[in-house]
Amino acid sequence: MKSLLHLIKHARFSPVDVSLLIPIASFLYILMEWLFIISKISFISGSSFFEKASVLLNGSGILALTAILISVPFMILYYVLNAKTGRAIIRILLCLIPALLLSVIVLLLIDNITYTTFKYGVVSTKGIVRTLYLVGFILLTIGLMYPIFKWSRSISKSRRNLTAKQKMQFPLILGIIVLACVLLPVAFNPYLNNPLSKPAAEISLEKLPNIILLTGDALNSAKLSLYGYEKDTTPFLKQLADVSLVAENNFSNAQGTIGSTTSFLTGKYPAETHTLASTDILKDADAFEHLPGILQSYGYYTVQLNFTYYADAYRINFQDAFIEANGESPVNNKIQSSLAKLLPTNNYYFMREVYSRISDRLEHLFYIKKMTNPFLQVTESPEKFNDQEKLDYLFKLIDESKQPIFVHIHWMGTHGPKYYPTQQVFSKGLDPTIQGKYVESFYLDSILDFDNAVNQLYNGLSTRGLWENSVLVVGSDHTQRWSIARVPLLIHFPHDEHAGRVVENTQNMDIAPTLLNYLGIPQPEWMPGLPLYEPLDPDRQIFLVAIPDSSRDPKTTAIVYPPFVAPFYQFGKVTLISCDHYYTINLVKKTYNDAKVQSYIGTCKTPPPTREEAFNKILAHLEKHGFNTTSLNGIKHDN
Repeated sequence: MKSLLHLIKHARFSPVDVSLLIPIASFLYILMEWLFIISKISFISGSSFFEKASVLLNGSGILALTAILISVPFMILYYVLNAKTGRAIIRILLCLIPALLLSVIVLLLIDNITYTTFKYGVVSTKGIVRTLYLVGFILLTIGLMYPIFKWSRSISKSRRNLTAKQKMQFPLILGIIVLACVLLPVAFNPYLNNPLSKPAAEISLEKLPNIILLTGDALNSAKLSLYGYEKDTTPFLKQLADVSLVAENNFSNAQGTIGSTTSFLTGKYPAETHTLASTDILKDADAFEHLPGILQSYGYYTVQLNFTYYADAYRINFQDAFIEANGESPVNNKIQSSLAKLLPTNNYYFMREVYSRISDRLEHLFYIKKMTNPFLQVTESPEKFNDQEKLDYLFKLIDESKQPIFVHIHWMGTHGPKYYPTQQVFSKGLDPTIQGKYVESFYLDSILDFDNAVNQLYNGLSTRGLWENSVLVVGSDHTQRWSIARVPLLIHFPHDEHAGRVVENTQNMDIAPTLLNYLGIPQPEWMPGLPLYEPLDPDRQIFLVAIPDSSRDPKTTAIVYPPFVAPFYQFGKVTLISCDHYYTINLVKKTYNDAKVQSYIGTCKTPPPTREEAFNKILAHLEKHGFNTTSLNGIKHDN
């Protein structure tokens, strides 16, 4: 500490000398984060080396420019002041910037190592340990100011004998490099403008109904009394079905919440957007082409109430979609929304990840906001989800909004592997605190909870006089434990319009076209689904995709997936569903099988396709969306 005070007192360097260290510290910080992200499966895994290099240089430039801009007011003040004490204080503040960058590098490096090796990191800290981490970080930052002072003084000495022109050359060149790293990706970004077209028709806000899209996680139609299950798991939905449009044989387009949610909100196949695994994001035009964006352009107030991290629109990189998404407001965050429009997707999302990783940890250490582990909650369900809060917030929105609202609520109580129902009917007498995984009686009770939530929605809208001015969509993202089976889909329109049963095969991707058609909004060409109340082809075929099968590491018990490699990366299986039959190609194991859809409702009017016909249709679907299928040619598809 005495050495540091001595350096401060006798320091003879200028703000320019310190500023030369900022780009170096910024590059080291971004380099470490870049290496961390590219060394694992991530949103950038399938990108070229040039794209990855662009992310590294662009990120370094943005961080360096930001840090320099923060230091500019202090530099100006330094040259205005003549007092030695004032200048010494400004030197401290200036040196704090690169010192803080270096201490953040150390914090993240230690956290990465301890969490990877011992499953213990900043997110695990609480009580006195959390305080010790905070004290350690502060002391580390102060300690790193010592070398920053020394390096700044060394730079000052080396520049002292230079001419005035020579002194300016190196900072000028470094500044040009930083600006080039920031601006060149913007200049070559082909998606600078939002590709969404302007509204093609004028619709009065007074005529637009509220739209509530309520999806339950992992609901099997076969377990809902709405679809004939012997136990009355959905008494209210069964009653509501009499005045609603009900899809008897509805299927998800992806076996996973992220892929499925993205698919029905964009109205696109997962194979087209390449969004399926937890590491995927929407890129380029796909980030702007979606249902909530269209509805927002017509005057809707758009909100998503989901589970942060999984299927969170903000995290998946939906742009100009939701005004609010799980407590965050991309619209209000002008810096992030501006970067999203200016930068190529990979570059923007990398900076967002860099910011999130350090802000989550620092907010936790400084007791601003507790850092949580969402992956543990989703995979193990150690505690109950906060679904009721979503309903409460929805009614708050309805009461306060002066415009029609579109809300997507994803109900996590039915997710599993453990369930915490508010009432025990089918699991009566069983202790939920000692339940195993995927216990059916608890699952059935969680479905009953979901049914009660729909009832709450009905009662809340009815008491406000809004039931006949609201569209309610009830569905699910995928089946329980990712089986190939039917998922529910019920839509209630105002005044009981379009009530009836749809027996033809339908898919979650039909939700967006159905809503747009009902509102009188033109369906864009990039949305291939169909309105559900229009005549459908009885031989209609559905495509469903899934990530590769996982396994558990016998030593660590961690879930392990095969590496995502070309040409299919995160896509592990592709299934074609034709009436009551399905055909699946396992893209990893190079196998092909077919079977009947269990609990299918109705009979098929025409024979299913042959194995060879179905095989070729799957290949055509993949090839249409840019996948090289030559590696599948050796798979036997004969009967």
